[in-house]
Amino acid sequence: MRVVGDEERGEVWPGELAQPPDLWAIDLHGAIPYGDDVMADLRKDPTRGRWVLVRPRTAGLRPGDQCPFCPGNESLTPPEIAAYRKDGSPADSAGWSVRVIPEADPYFRIEQQLVREGVGLYDRISPRGATELIVESPGHDDTPATMGEAQWERVLWMYRERILDLKRDVNIRDILVTRRHRAPGARITHPYSRLTAIPIIFDEVRRKLRECREYYEYKRRCVYCDIIRQEVAGEERLIRQTDRFVALSPYAPQSPFETWILPRQHHCAYEEILTGEVVRDLATLLAGYFRTLAGPLGDPSFEMTLYTAPNVSAKVLPGEWSTITDDYHWHVEVVPDSHPRARIGGIHVNETPPEEAARRLRQSWRP
Repeated sequence: MRVVGDEERGEVWPGELAQPPDLWAIDLHGAIPYGDDVMADLRKDPTRGRWVLVRPRTAGLRPGDQCPFCPGNESLTPPEIAAYRKDGSPADSAGWSVRVIPEADPYFRIEQQLVREGVGLYDRISPRGATELIVESPGHDDTPATMGEAQWERVLWMYRERILDLKRDVNIRDILVTRRHRAPGARITHPYSRLTAIPIIFDEVRRKLRECREYYEYKRRCVYCDIIRQEVAGEERLIRQTDRFVALSPYAPQSPFETWILPRQHHCAYEEILTGEVVRDLATLLAGYFRTLAGPLGDPSFEMTLYTAPNVSAKVLPGEWSTITDDYHWHVEVVPDSHPRARIGGIHVNETPPEEAARRLRQSWRP
């Protein structure tokens, strides 16, 4: 799904489009008026099969002199959703190690009523869901590279806790956890991840699910499990392996030094397979990888994404997820943005072969 970003807000302004009057008169459910006072909705492009969040420009948040995520400034954020705290400190106060808050200006809102609407040949959906910020550390200057393994373990457990909680809502179909480092134009540098829960399947996830299902229907095997076996045997794109995970440069990466972290044990859902041993192993691997990026590779900006299975309790069609436990494989992808991504007609151009990227990462690894 393409979501209009901060730098693009206002580029698509429904109030300025030349639409027939009868379309502007449609009201999804009274809370999303169409006309002069336009609010957000998800619209599907029938020619590409992709969804776009159409959202008017907002003032956004303008942090003052104080970081709203630092301990002691809890009053500057919305009330917390969850937190790991020491000594029973009260909510919305200092004393936390990981804290979750709703985004103050969210793309998707849990309070929103879910409405699916046809507008002639077009489809649109109200932006029902959730946008949460997981503040990863009390330390303002912490980064993925400086956070220790123990802190990463806490963050990974919180990912699980929030995914499990949101999947109890059958109006939420898909959840992504993303973590951007050194994002251009970011107004807040305090370390945090974003969890986005939506009433549809993210476009990229839908493509992954389709490819995994088709591979399984043909070979009766998980494509990610086959990738792990081949890359471990071949070793040329293998970066690091542990008892429970492999880190590798994918065969066809979209950007230099793109890395996949794959669990060696097959499971479709991150939140269902997590144990103390799994969390410790993954935290150690992530911390080492980010230290390697921050050191020899010059600390590039990057985006980390945790992919887990969609909410199977929210299936729309009977049998929609009939083979997902066998064909899908949860995983983490990290895509550095050290160079502008070149594309030709949707095809990514990568000037660093993954074999070279894996070799440099292996040689530079900082445990």
